[in-house]
Amino acid sequence: MAESLQNIKSRLGAVKNIGQITKAMEVVSATKMRKSQETALGSRPYAFFALGLLNKLLRGDDMKKINIPLSESREIKKTLVVVIASDRGLAGSFNSQIFRASDALLAKDDYARRAQHEFLFAAVGKKAENYVLKNKWSMPAKFHGFGDFIETEEVSPLAAFLTEGYLAEKFDRVLVISTHFRTALFQEVLTRQILPFDLHDIEKIVKEIVPERGRYTENAISHTPYATEHTAYGVRHATDYILEPTPAEILNSLIPHLFKMQIYHIILEANASEHSARRVAMKNAADNADEIATDLSISYNKARQAAITGEMIEISGTQSALT
Repeated sequence: MAESLQNIKSRLGAVKNIGQITKAMEVVSATKMRKSQETALGSRPYAFFALGLLNKLLRGDDMKKINIPLSESREIKKTLVVVIASDRGLAGSFNSQIFRASDALLAKDDYARRAQHEFLFAAVGKKAENYVLKNKWSMPAKFHGFGDFIETEEVSPLAAFLTEGYLAEKFDRVLVISTHFRTALFQEVLTRQILPFDLHDIEKIVKEIVPERGRYTENAISHTPYATEHTAYGVRHATDYILEPTPAEILNSLIPHLFKMQIYHIILEANASEHSARRVAMKNAADNADEIATDLSISYNKARQAAITGEMIEISGTQSALT
């Protein structure tokens, strides 16, 4: 009986220690989630305005005659898939949802059935790298350590790799699989095409980054200067632009910058989603640890009471035998 009590006591101590660790991680994740969420939400007005301005410029009649390398469509022989996951674990199903979306893409994509088509993968995060290596896919680039609260310039290597590779025809389209922050309890995995630039894809991306509730909902944005006449936020009055020095020079210098900001925004959304998922996972783990600790405490008290009762019976029996 003493050994059983010792085992229960040992398990109870281990569970309590785990509960303390998970509670501490929950608090840290909650703080990081709020900061990353605030950063991601703060970047949305710029994203709305920049993508809306690009939308407006590309829709002009004169712009149709301008050669924009990043907007040129060509025969798709190679597709680069950017998988954005985390560097660390303990985030619940955050990474597995992204990997399932990647598997679904390869199973359903029309180009995947073509013998002459090839998929390439760029991994963002150590978990994404391990996933690509496990499946033995071609991985021309990998990126780690974007951090919890990245700066704009930190995504420059990724943006430069994508633009330079596309212009050099190393791949003919770029898809991004990442997690989009909807609410603190719900994150959605999205597959988006970011190269070549396409007006319909731009409108789709702008629409997807609108949250369901809060100050950046669709109704709120429709009454701000971020809305443009051709976006999904409603019809606005037309605005004429005087372009200097030339439309071609402006677009060819503006588009790479906006593309980098688009990548930056996607990374921010992924960071906010990761911290939110980790917070929920740690909260569930802490709750489970408390529940197990309660059950073990009850079992320990019952075993201890049984041991005490047994000892009292033995003492009483011995005393009765002596008398």
